[in-house]
Amino acid sequence: MNRSMLLGVLGLLWAVGSTAQGPTRVTLSQAQAWALQNAYAMKYAQLDQQVAQRDIKELRAQGLPQLGFSADYNQFIEIPTQVVPGDAFGFPSYLIEFFGGVSDATGVVLNAPAPDPDGLSELRFGNKHTANVGIQASQLLFSGSYLVGLQAARRYAASREEALARTTDEVLRQVAEAYYLVAAAAYGQAILEETRDATQRQWLEMGAMREAGFVDATAVDQLELAVSELEAGISNARAQQELALALLRFQMGLKGTEPLEIAEDLETLWNQGPAGDLLATPLQWEALPALREMEAQLDLARLDVKNKQAAALPVVSAFYSNARNAQRTEFDLFQSGGRWFPAEIWGITLSVPLWTSGGGAQRVEKARLQVVRAETGLSQMQAAADWEYRSARVALEQATVALRQRDRAVDLALRINERTEAAFREGVATSFELSQARNQVIQARGQRTNALLECLNARVRLQAALSAFETSNP
Repeated sequence: MNRSMLLGVLGLLWAVGSTAQGPTRVTLSQAQAWALQNAYAMKYAQLDQQVAQRDIKELRAQGLPQLGFSADYNQFIEIPTQVVPGDAFGFPSYLIEFFGGVSDATGVVLNAPAPDPDGLSELRFGNKHTANVGIQASQLLFSGSYLVGLQAARRYAASREEALARTTDEVLRQVAEAYYLVAAAAYGQAILEETRDATQRQWLEMGAMREAGFVDATAVDQLELAVSELEAGISNARAQQELALALLRFQMGLKGTEPLEIAEDLETLWNQGPAGDLLATPLQWEALPALREMEAQLDLARLDVKNKQAAALPVVSAFYSNARNAQRTEFDLFQSGGRWFPAEIWGITLSVPLWTSGGGAQRVEKARLQVVRAETGLSQMQAAADWEYRSARVALEQATVALRQRDRAVDLALRINERTEAAFREGVATSFELSQARNQVIQARGQRTNALLECLNARVRLQAALSAFETSNP
């Protein structure tokens, strides 16, 4: 935001804090500056930018050392039973032969059951209470996908900055168009009020002349009818202005109940204009945030191809684990003197995809198709931007010519109305001719208001096509 916009925001904040003194009056630059801080679209774009920055940090953290802690406690309600052959733990044959010889020599009978090859023994191993406590550490040593992903995250964050710039242009244009609409409604209402006041004066004059017998009642009634119609038009213009103000509040990010008035009229807005000649400004692709954002999307598509290719590279990581294990027959794990048995290990893991039955190649080709799609989209956007620029230039040129024509039409209508009023006072013109001349003035001024509004909208459209809003707020 430039300095003038910042000052505009500060001034508007002070004005909003002083609403007890009356409605807030804002210039166009103040309204735009406020919208850049409070418009819904700007808030969403700023949040997207912040999320993208967090994505970079999150992805970078995946390549840094990871440390974890684990602890568990188990209690066997019933220790598992293992069934083994009955002679699984019997004496070896040479010992049996030895003890048999000793028995024969000494006459001492061996009191041992005969071995049963089909017998089974039920055994239980372990303790009822066990606990494990340990830490685990890991470090990614190499991953092609990680390196490419980090590049993609940074490029995506840059694209969110371009998206924020594009949203800024959109918000500035939307606020300007809403502001112009309010100004046009107020301008039209002022024209009707001015015409009503003049017609009301004529009505009063004609009423006095009728009392003197110089004009008939029909002429007076015609003027009274004209005043009534103008009052209805003023009421409609006032309603249109309120609707336009509601739209301006929305575009600025204000609540619907916030008091708001515009401080500039159509003439002021048109005459102040942007710095420099917009019609003479060439289109510069690098100045368009939307194109830069699309170029970022193309870069992301190319990085996605690299990411798919990197999936075929090995992934190397290191790990380390240090744990302690306790086994108790009673729950005395926290009593001193009990032994905790260590278990420590470290190592390196290597993961290499050897054969994917063509799946990896298809993923790469699919990503390349997305690159072609992004290139096509960029070409289409360039063509659309060029068309919008040329169309906006033509629209501004035509609107400017139309405004000059409407200026001449208003001058003619005013001269005709002035002569008709004089003729009516002299009794030469009829009340119908007077009403017709007055309606011509209203119509001509209304058409000029529309032409002026079209000029302002065409100018802000060209500013958006050139992304040249900074030149209008030096």
